Amino acid sequence: MVLRLGLPVLILLVGTAWVAWSSYRRAADAERAVTELTAETKALLQQVRSLEKAVAAAEQGLRTLSSHPSVPRDVALTADLTLADVRRLTEGKELDH
Repeated sequence: MVLRLGLPVLILLVGTAWVAWSSYRRAADAERAVTELTAETKALLQQVRSLEKAVAAAEQGLRTLSSHPSVPRDVALTADLTLADVRRLTEGKELDH
């Protein structure tokens, strides 16, 4: 009688421990994955900020170039077209591919 009562309890305890351990492992794996994704997201955001600064500097340089009186008209027109291209790119119209 003791053996019959003890075996189901033992099986229940082993099963519960196994489920708890596997749940813990899955939670630890998920936490590690979230940590890695957070680090990657931060790195990507830093790159985006760097690119935004570079685009803003290029846009300002092109604006200055196109409005300078000593710049020939065809160069100023090219700079204006390039400025429009930069704006279109930064608005995400061509970055969605």
